[in-house]
Amino acid sequence: MNAIRILCLVLTFLTLMSCRPGRNRDLAERVYELENIGSSEEDPEKIREIKKEINRWEKELNDAIDAARHTGRFYKTLGLKYMDYKMFGPAARSFSRAIEITPENARLYYYRGVANGRLAVSRDDAVQKAEELLSVEKDYLRAVSLESRFMPPYYSLAVLYIYELGRPFEAASYLDKYLEVERSDGRALLLYGQLLEQMGRQEEAVDIYRKLLSLTDFKAEQEQASVYLERIREEAF
Repeated sequence: MNAIRILCLVLTFLTLMSCRPGRNRDLAERVYELENIGSSEEDPEKIREIKKEINRWEKELNDAIDAARHTGRFYKTLGLKYMDYKMFGPAARSFSRAIEITPENARLYYYRGVANGRLAVSRDDAVQKAEELLSVEKDYLRAVSLESRFMPPYYSLAVLYIYELGRPFEAASYLDKYLEVERSDGRALLLYGQLLEQMGRQEEAVDIYRKLLSLTDFKAEQEQASVYLERIREEAF
C-alpha cells in the first residue's frame, strides 16, 4: 500500500509540474519574437495566447520531433547499408538527407565524403572529377571542424591531398594530427614516411620507418618499411 501511495504522489506531482504557470513560457516568448520582428515592447496577452496554443499542440510537437529523429536514423542506416553494397551514389544521397535533419553531425559529412570520393575517382570526365573531389574535401574539412577528436577524416584528407588533388604538402598537418592519436597505424606511418621523403626530410622519414618496424606485426608493412629504408640509404650514397 505504501508503494501505491508513493506512486500516486509522484504522478500527482508530475501532473502539477506539467500544469505549472511557467510551462512553455520561454518557447512562447521566442515564438512571439519571431512574429514581431522590430517590436521593442512585449505584449503579455499575446504571449499568453501563444503559450496556450503551444500547450494544446504539445503532443503533436513532440511526435513531430520523434518522427524527425526516426527519419534521421533511417537515412543514416540506409546510407551505411548502401555503402556495404558499394552503392555510393544512393549512399551519398542518404547521408545528405540525414544531414538535413542533423547538420552538425561530423560523421555524416565524413561518410558522405567517402561515398562521393568513391564516385569521383571513377569519373572519366576530368572536370567533373575535380569538382566532385573538391566537394569531398569540403565534407572532410567540415567533419574535422565539427568533431576534432574524430580521426578518420584526418587520414582521408591526407590521402585526398596526396593521391587525388595533387597538393601533397597540405597532407602533413593532418597526418601529424592523426598519428598523435593513432600512433601505431601502419598504413598512416608508411604514407607519412613517403610524404616526408617528398619534402626532403629524409632523416625524419627514416625515424618513421624504424618506428613502424618496431610496432607492426604485419609482414607486408615490415617489408614495405624495409624497402623504403633501403631506398633512402642507397640515395644517400
